[in-house]
Amino acid sequence: MFALGWRHILELIVLYCFVFYLLRFLHGTPLVAPLNFLSFIFIAAGVSNFAGLKELNFFWKVLLAGYVASMLIVFQPEIRRIYTNRAYHRETTPVMSGLLFHNEELRGKLIDDLVITCQTLSRKKIGALIVLERSNSLKDFIQTGILIDAVFSPELAISIFLVESPLHDGAIILRENRLLAAGCILPLAEVVEGKKLVGTRHRAGIGITEQTDALAIVVSEETGKISLAVHGKMAWGIETPALKKMLKILYRKV
Repeated sequence: MFALGWRHILELIVLYCFVFYLLRFLHGTPLVAPLNFLSFIFIAAGVSNFAGLKELNFFWKVLLAGYVASMLIVFQPEIRRIYTNRAYHRETTPVMSGLLFHNEELRGKLIDDLVITCQTLSRKKIGALIVLERSNSLKDFIQTGILIDAVFSPELAISIFLVESPLHDGAIILRENRLLAAGCILPLAEVVEGKKLVGTRHRAGIGITEQTDALAIVVSEETGKISLAVHGKMAWGIETPALKKMLKILYRKV
């Protein structure tokens, strides 16, 4: 029967602290889910080793090596962006923290303003990409654009997406009723179900919702149609009353 010695207890404490601070450091990024599974593999391998199942050691080593290698390949852009941003950038605004929509009246007004904005952009066929942050932090994407940190208004959003604006090609990112940044660069979805020809805005809207729990509203420059993306899926060509209902259901902390 295996007995835990003080050295094993110390090793467990060190490993626990390392995993805890690593997950805390990466909180709000796409790497949290795969790291949780990696932690599970470490725990299973440790229990197997402590139980004396030496025959499984080779299996755990191969599994860990393969999983880590695949993470480094698949999440290479995210790892580079996280390392660069965390190493050279600091939080500079108090709006980067706090609960999402502790004020229901504020939430209702913002949704009304978003619907008005999309309705106006749609009527004038002005292309737009509006990203709404929920539980996952979008600060790594915010730092790719121009920091604004202003109260959201239809007039402000429309002026950003006018063709004459230097920021009209990128996305704007909102947290609660504040427009944090404009001209933001988002990851593009590689595959769009049911659509052969999809513009960059729609691919970016789907891409950001594949990697985070954000919502993305896209207004097509060609057709003026409004679409809403969530969890990597896009609702195409929705009317403004339907958009309002969907935002009331989806735009809250998850």
